[in-house]
Amino acid sequence: MNFRLVLTVVALGFIILLLVIGIRTAVRWLKIHYPQRANAVLFGVCLLLAGAGVLIAIEMKDQPTFRPNDLLTLQEPVVARTIVSDRESRSITCVVDLHEHLGVLELDNERGSLRALVESNNTSVSLYCPIGAEVRIEAAWLHHPTITHRQADTDGP
Repeated sequence: MNFRLVLTVVALGFIILLLVIGIRTAVRWLKIHYPQRANAVLFGVCLLLAGAGVLIAIEMKDQPTFRPNDLLTLQEPVVARTIVSDRESRSITCVVDLHEHLGVLELDNERGSLRALVESNNTSVSLYCPIGAEVRIEAAWLHHPTITHRQADTDGP
């Protein structure tokens, strides 16, 4: 069995035990010191916790969904790694600047990353990714991008 997993489960169990003991003590103290209003206060706390849970669930579901061929307009600079086409070249770390555009090429949901094409970027310093470079970006680093869903290119009339 994995030692790290066992240690994590034991630590979480201990924290949960402390929380349960603290909540029981707080409820007992509330019922002793404010017997008439204890149920109303507990009901209000439960409503507050339920509302916080709903807000957290809404925030978790509000993740952007990317599709291949989407155009992303960045709201803050993002660090990316270039994808090299031959084995002799090295991958470099570069920056895609604020308000610049990335074209999504491929999604890797298992690793939480996406492969994209730099369609526009600041080129004043070598730190920035060159235009036309294929880069890999962690999806968690993309905060509030503007997503434009483009139609796939079709050949023919």
